[in-house]
Amino acid sequence: MTNHDEAHILIVDDIPRNLQVLGSILSENGFGVSVASSGQGALEAIATNMPDVVLLDIQMPDMDGFDVCSRLKENPETTDLPVIFLTARTEIDDIVRGFEVGAVDYITKPFISQELLARVRTHLRLVRQNKRLHDLNKEKDEFLGIAAHDLRNPLSKIQFIAEKMAYQAESFTPELITDASEDIVHTVNGMMELISNLLDTNAIEQGHLALELNPIEIGVIIEHIVRDYDERAAKKKITLKYEESGTLPFIQADEVAIVQIFDNLISNAIKYSPTRTQVITRLIADGAFVRMEIQDEGLGMTDDDKKRLFQKFARLSAQPTGNEHSIGLGLSIVKTLVDRLGAEISVQSAVGKGTTFTVRFPIATNIE
Repeated sequence: MTNHDEAHILIVDDIPRNLQVLGSILSENGFGVSVASSGQGALEAIATNMPDVVLLDIQMPDMDGFDVCSRLKENPETTDLPVIFLTARTEIDDIVRGFEVGAVDYITKPFISQELLARVRTHLRLVRQNKRLHDLNKEKDEFLGIAAHDLRNPLSKIQFIAEKMAYQAESFTPELITDASEDIVHTVNGMMELISNLLDTNAIEQGHLALELNPIEIGVIIEHIVRDYDERAAKKKITLKYEESGTLPFIQADEVAIVQIFDNLISNAIKYSPTRTQVITRLIADGAFVRMEIQDEGLGMTDDDKKRLFQKFARLSAQPTGNEHSIGLGLSIVKTLVDRLGAEISVQSAVGKGTTFTVRFPIATNIE
């Protein structure tokens, strides 16, 4: 739910005229409306299609509003559902009882449309804010769990190597020292990638990532990054290829963002590719766009992987082929940056047949 126009309001009242009046006010202002004429009907309607807010009459036969609200609050599935009581009563005891059974607000009859709309919108806004806080808290817990696990393990490895070198130095030949040093470098690189991705994600979410769009000669940047990855690919006996098709126009983009996008994509391609395969990067002039393709011969993705691909902390079925580190943030960062640049990203992949990421960047129209 991103705005009130998409919200679903359930109105519960045993008087048809009240249902009609309230339904008209809400529907004319862009809300989705459903109705129930009894307490039992309300519970059944909620079980079938969860609303965002319930407008609940107090005085109804068989099951009054207090009883309905109590049952909703006792059910874990509906305990957070906002209930606004509709009442002709103004006695303080009834109002207090309504809040005691879990209502968030009340509206007195006869209805004033401006008051009704204001109260509904206020509680919808509170619902959105509470959901956002819940999501942030969940992400914080995921972050702490990942940081604790994914930093503790490599630190323990470095500690083990350092202690062995300190207390058993005489047993370390030059070859063993070289191997241990390379092991430490590999482990530290993974930790640095983790920290960098966490910091990038935080900067994006806090709105601290300012992009400066300028005409960019993308070929120069991409070719340079491919060369930087030659050594890492060679360690896995992976061949990197870079191809340009036609004369490439300048694109309208932020240079730092372009580096982050491609760095994440080519790093992933190498990370998830078996030995003795190749990773091909292509830049192709494509009308009003420059198309960048990163094609690998790796493990590929399942349909479920593709659905979760750009989610934060997504753990896909495929695993890095050389014990590299991955926490599932890189592609989330890529998607956010691509969107911020007004570009487009897509993926083609099948299990066992590799993956191709395609990013289409808009070309620059004003070049001085």
